[in-house]
Amino acid sequence: MSTENFDKSLPERQAEAEREERIQRPTASTALELIRTKLEDPNYDAHELMRLTTFAMATLMTRMHRLGCTVEEVYIRRHLAKCIEPLRALERSIIETDRLRKRADGIYWEGEAIRHLSATMVGWFVEALAQAKLTEFERDIVMRNYRDLAAANEAQLRRETER
Repeated sequence: MSTENFDKSLPERQAEAEREERIQRPTASTALELIRTKLEDPNYDAHELMRLTTFAMATLMTRMHRLGCTVEEVYIRRHLAKCIEPLRALERSIIETDRLRKRADGIYWEGEAIRHLSATMVGWFVEALAQAKLTEFERDIVMRNYRDLAAANEAQLRRETER
């Protein structure tokens, strides 16, 4: 019995079979395939992955709850319970990966890289002003206005980029 086919290995009761004929619901193995596909995408949404893993666990628990007390059903229930642990480990891994990704996406404002980026962009701006054939006086006015605007909005920009 493989963990990918855990929803197909259970004996169906008559009422359950009739209900599933009327309602076409996604299976747990479909959810596992979706999870695997989303993990291959570097821009995956961690909340969506968490929802899919929770769905897979809920499907397992629903199947476990429907089982009776025969020896075979108890054996199947134990096997399904063991399938939940890897899904929990996967959820923890998704959470940790998402935390690391968010931390890596932050800006270290006092770092050399941001200073270099800022100096380069200001240099481009000054060069664009010179190419626009503005006088020295006009360039100074634009640069002073830019400096004042940047100073007034820097704190807000830092707050917006912190996570």
